[in-house]
Amino acid sequence: MSTPDTKATPQRAKTEPRYDELRDNAGAIRPHWKHLAEGLSALAPQEFTRRRAAAQDIIRDNGVTYNVYDEAEGQARPWQLDIVPFVIGPEDWRVIESGIIQRARLANTVLKDLYGSQKLIADGHLPPHVVLGHPQFLRPLVGVTPPHGVHVHLYSADIARMADGSWKVLSSRCDAPSGIGYALENRIVVGQTFPDLFGDMQIQRLASFFNTWRECVLSLAHSRRGRAVLLTPGPHNETYFEHAYLAHYLGLTLVEGDDLVVRDDQVFLRSLVGLERVAVIFRRIDSDFCDPLELRSDSALGIPGLVDAVRSGAVVLANALGGGVMESPAMDAYLPALAKHVLGEELKIPDTPTVWCGTEWGRTEALARLDRVIVRDAFDSRPLFSRQSSARVGSELTSAEIAALRTRLARRGATVVTQDVVPLGLAPTFNGERFSTQPVSLRVFAAWTPHGYAVMPGGLVRTSPDTQTRSLSMQSGASSKDAWVVGRGPADTFTLLKQTGRTVEIRRVGEAPPSRAMDNLFWLGRYSERAETLVRILRALVLRINDEPQAVADLRERFLQHYLRPTAVASGDDNRQLHELRGLLYDQRSLDGLQRLLSRVRQTAWSARDRLSLDTWRTIQKFTERSDAKKAEQLFDPAEASHYLDSLIRSSAAFSGLSAEDMTRGPNWLFVDLGRRIERGSQLAWIVRQTAISADPLEISRMRVALEIADSAMTYRSRYLNMFQIAPLIDLLLLDDSNPRGVAFQLAAIERNLEELPRITAGQRREGPFNLAADIRRAASHADALLLAHANDADQRLDLATYVDTIDHAMSRITDAITDAYFQHAVHSRTGAARREAT
Repeated sequence: MSTPDTKATPQRAKTEPRYDELRDNAGAIRPHWKHLAEGLSALAPQEFTRRRAAAQDIIRDNGVTYNVYDEAEGQARPWQLDIVPFVIGPEDWRVIESGIIQRARLANTVLKDLYGSQKLIADGHLPPHVVLGHPQFLRPLVGVTPPHGVHVHLYSADIARMADGSWKVLSSRCDAPSGIGYALENRIVVGQTFPDLFGDMQIQRLASFFNTWRECVLSLAHSRRGRAVLLTPGPHNETYFEHAYLAHYLGLTLVEGDDLVVRDDQVFLRSLVGLERVAVIFRRIDSDFCDPLELRSDSALGIPGLVDAVRSGAVVLANALGGGVMESPAMDAYLPALAKHVLGEELKIPDTPTVWCGTEWGRTEALARLDRVIVRDAFDSRPLFSRQSSARVGSELTSAEIAALRTRLARRGATVVTQDVVPLGLAPTFNGERFSTQPVSLRVFAAWTPHGYAVMPGGLVRTSPDTQTRSLSMQSGASSKDAWVVGRGPADTFTLLKQTGRTVEIRRVGEAPPSRAMDNLFWLGRYSERAETLVRILRALVLRINDEPQAVADLRERFLQHYLRPTAVASGDDNRQLHELRGLLYDQRSLDGLQRLLSRVRQTAWSARDRLSLDTWRTIQKFTERSDAKKAEQLFDPAEASHYLDSLIRSSAAFSGLSAEDMTRGPNWLFVDLGRRIERGSQLAWIVRQTAISADPLEISRMRVALEIADSAMTYRSRYLNMFQIAPLIDLLLLDDSNPRGVAFQLAAIERNLEELPRITAGQRREGPFNLAADIRRAASHADALLLAHANDADQRLDLATYVDTIDHAMSRITDAITDAYFQHAVHSRTGAARREAT
């Protein structure tokens, strides 16, 4: 396989030279790239294609996604990874490492001043408007000193190579930096793709950095007796995969704002066993959204009272609140002078030349250099040219737009900055068909330690097929790469997964999980069982659509009427049933259709992503894969539909099997199984009702279908051969506690599961769910199948109707009781006890 050839890239203008990472000006491969280039060249094209496909399979199977808010796919959009790594030589890395450490120190020192004495403003080193006019400058935090004075626990900077080989900082993040989890995932995937090259090149490892970051943040807490959590905006956030992935890798509890509550200036987690003290919060929510009481009142993501807890010093936030003020383009204009004043040093890696237009000189300079700059909002820290950015290239402005800019500069110049246009360096990529060179930028991360900042040896590389791009962001469609830092000696083999020398206490249970997570798992069990029931009903009808039209019409009326809505198809149309089945099967717009129900399973599983094993997650992905949308408009093919439904049943069975065999019998399994049992009991009762509520000539046909839907046909035949009567069916599906597909079996399982749940809070000690389940199980054990099968003179089985309605009502009451006891804690009931335990 040939290596990338820079001569094959599109011709570029002489006024915009680019740095080529792979080759020097003479066309020779640079030394630190040579081993990789030779290794890739030695691979046959078929082998490279195979490895690339394997990497894409890992990404898909692992559920690595990046959610773009205005895309219909949402979190289903797969992560884009180019498997050709970005190689950084030792000399380059020394420059990057020292420059990023310096900038992290500078950011932390400046934030100390801005939220402390504000001498930088008083002495004229920073214009007041750059700080006090910034929407991310949080006045409630002024005078609040975080533990050990650490504002920036994790710092990131996007850097790019200039034409002369130097580096420039495009932007930095001090508030809630993102991307570090994706960088770790990229490393794992690419390391598995080229394990021989990775080892031979002595690439520096990442695990030590993550361990240092975690341990240094935890060390700032007054006590390690409290929980350490990772605070996420939730499953609809664009980087939610990263949040779940990092929580798992770092051993943190993934929480949302509603999971936490502040009492007596301390933060508590609403866990399954009540309120538990939280000592450390790794924060992935922007500062201003963190407390609706003192910051953004419209935030639904934060924790009311969190700022008070921060003031009291009872909780460590990493990063500390208020770091967003350092991320503005306006601040970039003053960083060179601040570095000299605060650190006594020149910036080792300068920013893109930036001019703040809040002064007369700045406004004049901006207009004079308009053809060479980008015009930005002074406080807009979003990536350049992302979908929400208002940045404009000065040379592309029309005469009317330039006139409007002049007016804005005269009236509100302090809200505008200009930044020089910088062409990004080029690195080798593989676009799926061939090698080429494309623009790249590198996001580097630094973590605070008591001995100074430590830089992660690698980072998140972003690349774009558009050679004229001036900024790269995942929201704008960029792809990613792994960054390989070539070491000078043997690579560090530390891993967070290795055993340590410390003796670990034997435990049979983990920490109490958040109530919200258990709520999601409970509904994952319910939705998955509900989806399987609909699949089995649809399959029963599809199998009979051509041979038993009268039976199909009866079954449609009995079993599908709940799912059907008024349709535009004429009632006399012979194809009406086919239209309805096609819509229920394939139409993603059908509110009560299968695709919408599978979407609920997928979304609920996504919300509980950190609680599911990788195999379980992959199985759910397979079960909930969207069907081809075109099938909703095509002619209905019963054979194709039957094959699709069969595959769904197999996937559902795989999920049930993994739940039964692979999950430890802790809260995760208990709530998934409870949801499944409650839903199955309710669905079975409803199926029996629809099958046998009235006696008529089609009763035997319905019995066959009911046994098929309940997956109990073989059991029935082994007991009763082909003698189809209602009483045996009622006994098998309602009263037989040895039938895993019977209601009595579900009631017994529900009672056992509820008995295993903790009884810590007052609501749990009242045993409402358990008592309800026990009562209904005892009542069911005394039911008589022959009496329930008796029909009155009008051929109606009223006792059966009453019985199944009682079952259905009991399932609803048990659900409500579980919710009251485990998902809606009365927070005052545990505050006192939790406070005493935490001190």
